Amino acid sequence: MSSKKGISFFQTTTFRLTLWYVGVFSLLSLVVFFIVYVSLAAHLQAQTDNEILDTAKEFNALYREHGVKALQSEFTREAGSRGSRDVFFQLRSPNGKLLAASDLSQWRGLKISRRVKPVSSKNQPSFRTFLLPDRECNVRIISISAADGNVIEIGSSLQHNEIILERYRETFGTALIIMLICGALVGYLLAQKAMAGVQRVTDTAIRIGKHGLGQKVPLADEGQEINALAYAFNGMLERIESLLNEMRQITDNVAHELRTPVTRIRGIAEMTLKGREDIGDYREMAALVIDTCDDLIEMVNTMLEISKTDSGVAELSITPLDMREIIEEAADLFAPMSEDKHIDIRVIAPSQVRITGDRRRLQRVVANLLDNAIKYTPCGGTVTLAIHADEAGAKMEIMDTGGGINENDIPHIFDRFFRGDKSRSTAGSGLGLSLALAIVHAHGGDITVKNTGQGTVFSVCLPIDPPFRKIPSIFTKK
Repeated sequence: MSSKKGISFFQTTTFRLTLWYVGVFSLLSLVVFFIVYVSLAAHLQAQTDNEILDTAKEFNALYREHGVKALQSEFTREAGSRGSRDVFFQLRSPNGKLLAASDLSQWRGLKISRRVKPVSSKNQPSFRTFLLPDRECNVRIISISAADGNVIEIGSSLQHNEIILERYRETFGTALIIMLICGALVGYLLAQKAMAGVQRVTDTAIRIGKHGLGQKVPLADEGQEINALAYAFNGMLERIESLLNEMRQITDNVAHELRTPVTRIRGIAEMTLKGREDIGDYREMAALVIDTCDDLIEMVNTMLEISKTDSGVAELSITPLDMREIIEEAADLFAPMSEDKHIDIRVIAPSQVRITGDRRRLQRVVANLLDNAIKYTPCGGTVTLAIHADEAGAKMEIMDTGGGINENDIPHIFDRFFRGDKSRSTAGSGLGLSLALAIVHAHGGDITVKNTGQGTVFSVCLPIDPPFRKIPSIFTKK
């Protein structure tokens, strides 16, 4: 079990982020080490060069004033104080002949230095670095010309510099190991904190699988990206929950509202079977069954349309349109129905009211509201369709001269299958207003209703360029 856990840890994003952190940290540390190491080596060499250059100048002045004997004596004394293995001094002629020197027994192979031109053409000091055969450390040599053409040469072992650089390498190596361990721990903690939000989403998904969609991802302070992920996940959960509630509501509505027409169909069939065997009765039964089935199909289709529109799944055919044309077409369509009741339909609209929307669905909104207004307006009444535009969009009002709506029913008239006391005597399924509201909401608008002293007014507000809801890809068919 522990082996399995270990393998799974090395496959986690937390481990990979930690590995990246340690890798980047190591690379930056090595770059810093290299820069500091080169700077330190250059500084030590410059310090050594300055020291032997000062010594060379002093010897040159001594040689110019007191000659070879004085210089030989100073060579011996200086080499004795500094250590004949660490430094050497010599005076040689331009052709390489040794004129004066300190103890050179510790400097075998020094003849290598004589193969190189000691002094630059501008009579400036010449610096060289050699690795002599019997030495582990490099030797830094300076050559400076005297006034008579002879050359003073001073060599200094770089062992001290090498020791300092070696100690720096050892110290840095130890510090690097400690920093990598601490960096790995800090990187792991940072990665774990950064992935805590993702882990919360995972834990929530697991809880959803066990307990249902009521779970939500808690928010924390890992950062804007993690919070955005949590918000998106919670929004998706709300969306899914809304769709499931729509499905449950459809199921409940089907179970409740379709029971009556199905029972009616069964009763018609049963009465016909128990009656006399007359072809006319069977024809009448078939016609009634067909009519009832048509009503059922229309009811089911309307319920599905409401659910799809409410949930944002319905695909809207968005085009620029003129709302004046839509209400005029609706008035012409319902003219025969209004004439039968001697109801006057009036249209009040400017020349054009331009918005963006789904023409077919907005036609259905106007038709449903106009149908309701005509149904509940007594004979000889008036139904007015008025529309006007402003900077925000279009506002349409359907006004009738009916008896108004019971104030207690107004909060429920947009509920599915709701039918007030006055509407129970008229044909209908109680879905027309629910569908109208769903379509208007899908267009970013709203419908309100109020009673006036002379009837009812339905107000529909539609924005000019509504922010249509995008259909999530997980809910659309491919």
